[in-house]
Amino acid sequence: MNKKKVKLVVALVVVVGGIGALVATSMSGALTYYMKPSELLAKASVDAESVYGERVRVGGTVISDTTKGKASTRKWEFKITDAENESEMILVSLKETLPSARITVKYNGILPDTFQDGVIAIADGTLDKNGVFTADTILAKCPSKYEPTDEQQKDMAKKGKADKDAGRDAGKKVLEQ
Repeated sequence: MNKKKVKLVVALVVVVGGIGALVATSMSGALTYYMKPSELLAKASVDAESVYGERVRVGGTVISDTTKGKASTRKWEFKITDAENESEMILVSLKETLPSARITVKYNGILPDTFQDGVIAIADGTLDKNGVFTADTILAKCPSKYEPTDEQQKDMAKKGKADKDAGRDAGKKVLEQ
């Protein structure tokens, strides 16, 4: 092979490798793995040094009537427990949970609009030796009540087909001049 072809192959390998690295990096950030409160507490009881003060992500159902705080101060405290079903909102009282499956979360900031009792809250932060999780980020997973049912999806598909057949394609914009 001549020198031009070798340089071209090397350049191609570098470009493809760079694109592959970007894709891999962006996809790893899209994964939303988190530990359940019981998993985090169990890990802390076995190997405290690997948990206390280390950044982790924990997620669970917000226990009913445990949220304390004010929007004006942006200081919040609430308890989460292991989620039984991540696809729907389930109200859980403090009496229904085990201490080994719940964590107190403290957070300074604005809570998401979808945050409420019964939703899955995911917190990024650190666990202290008292079992209190200090979060710097809170996410609230949308409950399935916001997702259309199969029947609603079929109705939307029928309406979309009827609109298209009638020349009212929602994807096209008509500009009047």
